[in-house]
Amino acid sequence: MQTLVGRKEEQSILNQLHISHWKNINNMGRPVIFLILFSAFNSCNFGHTFSNIKPQSLYRQRIPDSRLVIYDFSYAGAFATTSDYKGYAVLDSATPFSADKIKQLPCTYFSKPPMKSNFNMIHLDRSRRKPADTLLVPIGRYTSQTNDVQIEVVEYNDTYGNASMSTGQMEYAFDSVKESRDSLTFYNITTKSGGNPLSSIPSFAKGNIKIIDAADTIIRIEIEQLIIGRGSIYKPTAPLLLVPDQPIVGMATYYFHPKKTIRMNALSDYGIFKRII
Repeated sequence: MQTLVGRKEEQSILNQLHISHWKNINNMGRPVIFLILFSAFNSCNFGHTFSNIKPQSLYRQRIPDSRLVIYDFSYAGAFATTSDYKGYAVLDSATPFSADKIKQLPCTYFSKPPMKSNFNMIHLDRSRRKPADTLLVPIGRYTSQTNDVQIEVVEYNDTYGNASMSTGQMEYAFDSVKESRDSLTFYNITTKSGGNPLSSIPSFAKGNIKIIDAADTIIRIEIEQLIIGRGSIYKPTAPLLLVPDQPIVGMATYYFHPKKTIRMNALSDYGIFKRII
């Protein structure tokens, strides 16, 4: 392998990435970024700019009455032993997405549908998943700004991860879906797997919705929902034993599978992530 980018060029690209912006967001992600950069700079085919690196997946949602769009991106780890580099970024819709233009959001959960000048987000601290961390109140709040958008972040401890009846992955089937300006509603759902019961006509606010498709057909609709409240958890020392009325802060991931064919154009990309790559 021959290095194609000089040391000064490397530093210039690093500056473009606004590494300093990330230092207060997620320090754990920074080593991954540097590994990716190292791999890119020392490959034979990437050329002289970091923008040539292509994501392994890229989704986009639009914001009503705004030129801004939100990208859900994922880059493969530089090596088999490194994690993928993924997150959300906000850009002007006229600006083509590329790695060197990423202005990463501090977290990936919207507590309200994104607006043109304000994002309300929630960050879960997953570093301390202990029963002792079962407070149902925030552990912190802060405000940042990206592309003229004020981002208000509330932080919670992720208390039990997937070890509860209310969190983790759950799957459902549905007959039809209806979109409004700020929500998505499913009709006649049936449970395929998972422990969180839903009504037969559940509605979800936009922002945390992604469509998985193939050949212009919806395969499933993925929705993240933050659960903050009391419920049953699996006892750590006895995994098959449920302990009721315990504080829970964690994420539920719902997979909704259509019972019949639904085309991608049946739903917009306003507040809904659709695949670009």
